Amino acid sequence: MFKKVAMLGALGSVLVLQSPSGQLDQLSANDKDFVEFAGETDLLAVRLGHLAGIHGASVEVRDFGRMMADDHARDLKSLTAVANKTGGVAPDTLDDMHSTTLKQVSKLKGKAFDHQFLKTVVNQHENALVSFKREADHGFNQDLQAYAKKTLPKMEQHLKQAKELDSAGK
Repeated sequence: MFKKVAMLGALGSVLVLQSPSGQLDQLSANDKDFVEFAGETDLLAVRLGHLAGIHGASVEVRDFGRMMADDHARDLKSLTAVANKTGGVAPDTLDDMHSTTLKQVSKLKGKAFDHQFLKTVVNQHENALVSFKREADHGFNQDLQAYAKKTLPKMEQHLKQAKELDSAGK
């Protein structure tokens, strides 16, 4: 049975659950949503990057895909560690929306693959940056805030590289 403990923070009240072992569930509803979103984003980026490393028509897209997959795999590992520490759970499978995105891109070959891959990476990273900035600035959990702040520069770099590759027709 969980004990309910009410806390009042700068962003309003947060319900904290204390398990019988005394471990606190330290994540607000917004922080839990962020963990899920960030995990899905990382999982999709890893899988898209692996696809690009194999199916990319240009060397630049294949190299970028491999680098992005490696970066997001490290990010997912860090996110999972923070989530586990704070009572959250990072996803280990893609939800339906992200699975559909992956399936659509995986059906393409050649230049069409490269273009759609880069377009998807730009879209996903633009959306992720909004969420990561919000968590970095307003998240309740300090560990998640630190994770978001640490991850932002790499995500911005990925976005910039994807835009450059797409505009160069790679």
